[in-house]
Amino acid sequence: MTGSIVVVPGSEETVLFEEAHRVAAELSGADGTSPRVVGVAFDGLTAPAALSPGAPDEVVHVLREDGEAFRAGAAGVRARATALAAAVSEPRVVLLPDTPDGTDLAAATSRALRGGCVTDCLLRVRDGELTAGRPAYGGRAYAELGFEGGPPVVTLNTEALGTPETAPSGSPSVRSVEVGIEDDDRVRHVETVDVPESDLAKARRIVAGGFGLGGPDGFQVVDDLADALGAAVGASRPPSDEGWVPYDRQIGVTGKEIDVELYVPMAISGDSYHMRSVNADTLVAINADPDARIFNFADIGIVGDAFEHGPALAEAIRAAKDERTDGQSAEGEQNTEDEQTAEGEQTAEDEHDDENGQDEERSTAEATADGESDADGPEVTE
Repeated sequence: MTGSIVVVPGSEETVLFEEAHRVAAELSGADGTSPRVVGVAFDGLTAPAALSPGAPDEVVHVLREDGEAFRAGAAGVRARATALAAAVSEPRVVLLPDTPDGTDLAAATSRALRGGCVTDCLLRVRDGELTAGRPAYGGRAYAELGFEGGPPVVTLNTEALGTPETAPSGSPSVRSVEVGIEDDDRVRHVETVDVPESDLAKARRIVAGGFGLGGPDGFQVVDDLADALGAAVGASRPPSDEGWVPYDRQIGVTGKEIDVELYVPMAISGDSYHMRSVNADTLVAINADPDARIFNFADIGIVGDAFEHGPALAEAIRAAKDERTDGQSAEGEQNTEDEQTAEGEQTAEDEHDDENGQDEERSTAEATADGESDADGPEVTE
């Protein structure tokens, strides 16, 4: 069966379709035929024409039978819509981007298709069969996975795929299908969450707190040290699960991956599911447990109470900043005084030069006057 490669694009349309065409070419049969690349467009979210730059062979435009538009975040109905679009295309594999929405939709779609699901991976073709590869054990190994059962659903690491080398174009055929609506598909509540000013993924310094801080009030010590350092605030998974901090502050496999100049974990044990997402030039750990695993990763380790050492560090940092500011102010004042002194000396020198110039001018004028007087006087003869 030739089948098809079904692509459910996010904002990475071109790179996903380029990868789909690559895989299709490697799956080509002995007769030269290869799987078709099919794009899925949800009515109200993606217009079929918007997929044309990616050049799929066909676009399946999915409509809701109640006439309403699809909404982002409603994974249940979109999963059944994806399964329906895939079913009419005889899928070999369903591809989505490895984003929060993509992984959510992939899990629900694999359940609907009764197939396997692999996230954050790259596809390979070996002996005519698809496999999915992804890092394992914190990047120390590489796992290659096969598939059984229904068509696999895969989220691709689009960052690893890189920028598309070409920008394919074309006019794919379009067909429309309708998906039925169930009572659970209807959105009953939408909550808007403010985007934090400091994105952990972009921060250069981060101070993070763990479960050992005891509760949301314990994060005041983290906030204080972060403020002194000009750093963002993060957390391990337990404080996030407990609701002490927002989810967007979570660092780890199920949260954010960070790449920073300075990382200061406070009361964090150093579990592998946290540390595999941490890349820091300098790591300063504060933990009361001398055997905490976090010290295996630390450049500087402080064994002690975070509530004692955190404020002490913040105070020392602020004092150093104040001293540096005072020194710069004193240096600025000295420079100003030196400039004023130099300017005064230059002014006095200029005035002296002016006086000398005036004396010379007077001498010249007197000499000239004497000359003129001699010339105009009566001629004396003997």
